Amino acid sequence: MKKILIDMDIGDDIDDAIALYAAMRQGFEIVGVTTVFRNTIDRARQTKKMLTEYKHGYETVPVFAGHGTPIGRTPVQYPHIPHYTADMEDNIYCPDGTEPDDAVDFIIDACHKYGKELIVIAIGPFTNIAHVIQKDPSALNSVYKTVIMGGAYFKQYADWNVICDVTAADIMFRNLNNLECIGADVTHLMVGEEDLYDNLLNYKGSERGHIYLSELCNLWKLDRPECKLLLHDPLVVYYVADTALCEMRPASVAVITEGYAVGMTLNVDAYGKKEYFPSEYMNFDAEHKVLVAATADRENFNRRIFKDFDI
Repeated sequence: MKKILIDMDIGDDIDDAIALYAAMRQGFEIVGVTTVFRNTIDRARQTKKMLTEYKHGYETVPVFAGHGTPIGRTPVQYPHIPHYTADMEDNIYCPDGTEPDDAVDFIIDACHKYGKELIVIAIGPFTNIAHVIQKDPSALNSVYKTVIMGGAYFKQYADWNVICDVTAADIMFRNLNNLECIGADVTHLMVGEEDLYDNLLNYKGSERGHIYLSELCNLWKLDRPECKLLLHDPLVVYYVADTALCEMRPASVAVITEGYAVGMTLNVDAYGKKEYFPSEYMNFDAEHKVLVAATADRENFNRRIFKDFDI
């Protein structure tokens, strides 16, 4: 059974909640969940509720509300997340920690406790990850790997998880030696099939975790009726379960931190003019490599997610 720690921004788009549910259905040992970006306490409470509804031991998973403010920004008061419901205020859904640095310390402690047994999955902006690196540069490099949803490496544009905290993404890419990246140019291909969407909106079964996920999906549809069901984050979870799902390639990646291309994760190796890329650019180390997804096996992905959702 694989041990995972999930850092996520559940509560806006529905794919985070689907990813958490999929991780439980896959039987992963979830050693903890930390939340990131804006109203992290709401996100932590929603996480607690999903874990509690699913049960099977997941109701005891520690959940910490992490950093809501991007690095270098001024903290502000954020409204409730779109999927907020009043019952989330029940004491049973209280996070295990609400001070952002407690989440950072929890990640650090888990990294050193589990070492190469642990996979860190980061499927939100990378603020918590960067704070971990700044506080203990050895922590994340001591685990088996960190797998992220973020960036875009073969069709280049600024992805949401990067542009929400560009400084944090830059810190992460510069410092992690075991980073594997599933970019938005690949995850955008994972459009939810009609049968899955119908299952999420109209689930008639008795499994309480699935019932709650269906409730969240309907709230998401009300909030964003024009949005397609894009399964960005679930692809990361299923990739961790089966790495054959994605073709991974080594790449030198530079995070563009200013100018018109801010937030872009430039795949220097795919740029085609690497010899013209100035070595002094942002003190970029062209020898430092990460793994990035070039393709994904959608048929295999659908087979796995349909099985977990009893379709």
